[in-house]
Amino acid sequence: MITGAVTMTQNDPKTRMRISVAARDATYAKYSHCCAICGTGTALGLQHITPIMYGGDSSPENLILLCAQCQASMGQQPREIEFVSFLAEVMTLHPDYKGVQRDALIGGNNRLRADLIAERLRPMPARSLIIECKTTTTFGSGGIANVIQQLRTYAGHLPQSEPILAIPASLREAETDAVRGAGIELWDLPTLAKLFSGQLPKATPGFYPAILQSIRASAGGPSTELSLAEKLKACAPGKRDWLVYQSLIGDILEWLFYPTLAKPLCEHNDKAKANRRDFIIPNYAEQGFWAFLRNNYQADYVVVDAKNYSKKASKSDVLQIANYLKPHGAGMFGLILSRRGGDIRGCEHTVREQWSIHRKLILILDDEDVQAMLTAKGSDARPRRSWHRNFNLSASRCRRRCLEGSQFDGGEAPKRNPTPSASTLARIELWPQMVRYTF
Repeated sequence: MITGAVTMTQNDPKTRMRISVAARDATYAKYSHCCAICGTGTALGLQHITPIMYGGDSSPENLILLCAQCQASMGQQPREIEFVSFLAEVMTLHPDYKGVQRDALIGGNNRLRADLIAERLRPMPARSLIIECKTTTTFGSGGIANVIQQLRTYAGHLPQSEPILAIPASLREAETDAVRGAGIELWDLPTLAKLFSGQLPKATPGFYPAILQSIRASAGGPSTELSLAEKLKACAPGKRDWLVYQSLIGDILEWLFYPTLAKPLCEHNDKAKANRRDFIIPNYAEQGFWAFLRNNYQADYVVVDAKNYSKKASKSDVLQIANYLKPHGAGMFGLILSRRGGDIRGCEHTVREQWSIHRKLILILDDEDVQAMLTAKGSDARPRRSWHRNFNLSASRCRRRCLEGSQFDGGEAPKRNPTPSASTLARIELWPQMVRYTF
């Protein structure tokens, strides 16, 4: 029963409800002193995942950290329809399942409505699934026996199907044995966390993804940041895996910056259909680094190119993304993610030139930068100081040449693209802080 996951522990005098200082500190550390659902760092409280009355305890593995607002929103029992919606979403995202249908009608003369039906592709051969989603409070007076009978009835109307009970809780041992003894597959909290660990980062943020990721972390599974970092290392640079790299970068950007930024939109043309970019990311931020970019670089979108090069990005790559950047289009801010970064002679010079002359801000990140951002996301660490230092030096040199008027054809920077003020330059130089603003 998930209700207990949102019942304030200090209101129950039972011994098992008491949370030790060690368990409290461990849970706060696990969630980096932030709400597991919305990420805020204020008005926090501990909640039980599996309630005490259903066998839970006050160990760090059974605790989650929530803010007061999320506690209030989850103070009532989560509705079954919300769990069905979540499960349908992660199954649709999973490559082993297809044909996921909600509220499917089955049977002949006496039709029944199943919560979910789907086809499981692996392991072979493919199998039809009929899934009943329950919370423990809906078992009724007949208990687990009623649920087992209900699934048997459903399976009788859908021959060759495999019945599954999905429940966002951990059942008692006797109930678990009864379900499995009836030939019904059980998707409880630990099983759901294991089955859909790769899809949880992509799911709509909410209570169930937070709970399951907490269970996954407690079980010793790799964090999402570590999993993405390992996938990046395993992706070979070169033309063969360019689609793999592009898809992976989309997942990484979404994990790093959503929901501060919207989810990345893949492969977009400009209006003339002459320039095509790998991703554009809608930017609706109202404060912090991304809001600064919106206000000063018309960056209603962040334009991203992913280059799975075995060599360094060159001048032509910078010019390609620069052609897409327009003040009345996507905006004037872009990212190039290239496995080995950019070459100094052509690429970095062109980046400085685009900023000083055309006021287009283009940043180039290599694998080391991406790994560092994932590390910062997972550990709440500051970005590497070398990012700050290197861009400071580049921007300072560029600004000096603008002021001296010696690097441009006309002897000075065009008036329609004035050199940013000292205060603006200082803000631009802090671009690595985009990681901290979004965490």
